[in-house]
Amino acid sequence: MRHIWAVLTLLVAAGGVAAQDRTVPSRSDAKLREAEENYRRGMQAADGVGGPKDYMAAAEYYRKAAESGYLPAQYNLAYLYENGLGVKQDFAQAAGWYRKAADQGDPESQNNLGVLYSTGQGVPHNDTEAVRLYRLAAAQDDLEGATNLASMYLQGRGAARDTGQAFQLFLKAAARGYSVAQNNLALMYANGETGKRDYVKAWAWLDLAAAGIPKAAAVRDDLAREMTPAQLTEARQFAAQKRKEFAGKEGRLP
Repeated sequence: MRHIWAVLTLLVAAGGVAAQDRTVPSRSDAKLREAEENYRRGMQAADGVGGPKDYMAAAEYYRKAAESGYLPAQYNLAYLYENGLGVKQDFAQAAGWYRKAADQGDPESQNNLGVLYSTGQGVPHNDTEAVRLYRLAAAQDDLEGATNLASMYLQGRGAARDTGQAFQLFLKAAARGYSVAQNNLALMYANGETGKRDYVKAWAWLDLAAAGIPKAAAVRDDLAREMTPAQLTEARQFAAQKRKEFAGKEGRLP
């Protein structure tokens, strides 16, 4: 049996599109109403409501709302800076605005700021801080935060290497249909990181992951060449059963 090559990749970004609607409870004060209105206008500009998408205008509206402490605008402004949409790409600015939203408890901002720390973009490289942030996000059932935390445990980055914790985190996120977690869980099975090699489960999870990660299909097919027909049949049945189990579930941890 040979070792299945793969990279357990940390996410580069998370949280969907910059125009994502991230509502917060409304209050009656005028300052909040103004922030909500600026955020709404920013969303419309980013979505192209009434015309072409205008990320530059969106950034200005988001900035006005973000400066008043409005969390959804802080996240969206950070996302624009991270991706260079409507503003010059600036990871330090992205980190600053993600931090403001993360400090308010936003799990996606916690995860994204963790990614910046783990890659050293806009902030000094600090795996320990990345793990702390991923833990905060994972504790709020954020799939990307949980998967990134699992990858850190598996690699022994920012925390002691712990394959058991990595496995459990990957498994929970994989069961919710998250393809990155499915891929990494499969590789743990294939490489014997779970205690013994299990090519049946490895093939099945790679098959599931292939819907979101096309390269997983090539690894799956490579693995199949080392399996018996009976193992392949069992793997296909296992994958079919898993699809039924998490069909229709929201993308959150159990």
